[in-house]
Amino acid sequence: MTDTTVDKAVADWEKTWEEIYDGRRRTMRRDSDEREYWSLRAEDFSDSRSTKDFEYGRRVLEKLWGAAVGPDSVVLDVGAGPGTFVIPFARRVRRIDALEPAPGMVATIRKNADVNGIENFRVIESTWQEAGLTNPGRRYDLVIGSLVLFVFRDLWRQLTRMEEASRGFCCIVTGVKGLQAGEDELWSRLMGDRPCPWSSGLEFPLVFNLLHSKGRAANVGIIRYASERSVENKVRHRTFFFQRYRELAPEEKQLIHEHYAARARGGRVREDGRAAVTWWPVPDGDVHEDR
Repeated sequence: MTDTTVDKAVADWEKTWEEIYDGRRRTMRRDSDEREYWSLRAEDFSDSRSTKDFEYGRRVLEKLWGAAVGPDSVVLDVGAGPGTFVIPFARRVRRIDALEPAPGMVATIRKNADVNGIENFRVIESTWQEAGLTNPGRRYDLVIGSLVLFVFRDLWRQLTRMEEASRGFCCIVTGVKGLQAGEDELWSRLMGDRPCPWSSGLEFPLVFNLLHSKGRAANVGIIRYASERSVENKVRHRTFFFQRYRELAPEEKQLIHEHYAARARGGRVREDGRAAVTWWPVPDGDVHEDR
């Protein structure tokens, strides 16, 4: 393969990401605010991620344990949410720093940590853009993020910023498409022909292929996990989500309730999911020559 072919492949991965990002932003309401949205979602997201003693985070930790993280590790969780990784990781590593800008999520991290007796953590109330964690440089053994990259248009820049904060490994955890029965149907009924933000399923392969094209030897492990919450919780989650795209009429909110009530068992909505855990060692030397 010629250098020209390689350069074209690299450009295409980044361009595809930008096109997906731009399409999603065109679909969303212009007044949608990330901090407000995630603050409103703190309670429902905490219930989801804490299912089966934070199974999602525990499964991720199991994939990384001994390969990218160990008992003496200091970890940075970018976009920490309700403590998805904070709780299971803090039980086994030396310390974890939770970078989280949404006030509602910050309060939930502290609540979950208190309930679980977790003390070896620190909350950094900041966005990733404003945190300044890449100067003076690599202070973490592992920098990890889940559900965070989609807020950025410049995918490669954000991956290299993670590397700038790490002296060991970086990790991105992304969902695997096609597991939430009925979600596409509900989107179509409420949004018509608008492009569905999760329909491409490209986040994981785009991240992996971009890393590969940039010379990063990435590893991948697939985890399975469960999410369980009340019907009211799930309805609240999806109502907040859909209202990022447009206002909903009362009858449409009722439609959301009926959709999940029909799928509930004993008043609980259970969803079984998969996620791709992609981690790679930070290269020695100057890793940013090609950004």
